[in-house]
Amino acid sequence: MTARAMTARVNGAGGSMMELWAGVECTVNRVGDRYRDQLALGGHAERDDDLDRLAALGVTALRQPVLWERVAPQGLARADWAWVDRRLERLRALGVRPIVTLLHHGSGPRDTSLLDTSLPERLAEFAHAVASRHPWVEDWTPINEPLTTARFSALYGLWYPHARDDRSFARARC
Repeated sequence: MTARAMTARVNGAGGSMMELWAGVECTVNRVGDRYRDQLALGGHAERDDDLDRLAALGVTALRQPVLWERVAPQGLARADWAWVDRRLERLRALGVRPIVTLLHHGSGPRDTSLLDTSLPERLAEFAHAVASRHPWVEDWTPINEPLTTARFSALYGLWYPHARDDRSFARARC
């Protein structure tokens, strides 16, 4: 069934249309001093044509990673926007609405963590930079699953900063 036929089929009496949303696994989590970048490991980081394939399936919205630790690992002054700009503009050309994710089971660049008191302000600065660069983006996921991220990072100790106590879990800034 084509996307056009599917649209005609799901339009209800109220005129609302069902949408098909998608996303790729984009976690960049830190274990010790090693980062595990799922965009790279899964190959999506290198395959720009994945976006065309998703659009061809009828996807109308895509959770698009614009991850702080990938874009600005050494600060906003040294940010590399090339991948993000290319991907967001391609989604725009395809008519696929991006839902931009800034942190996805991560804690940002190496010089910060969920226990860093400056994390909220620094993440806000990054969010402002992304929004200023792409003002047409309307949908955002600033932090994906903050409770899960806090548990794995500040209660179970599996992800950076590897804390394992209630106080750290309560202080996690996500």
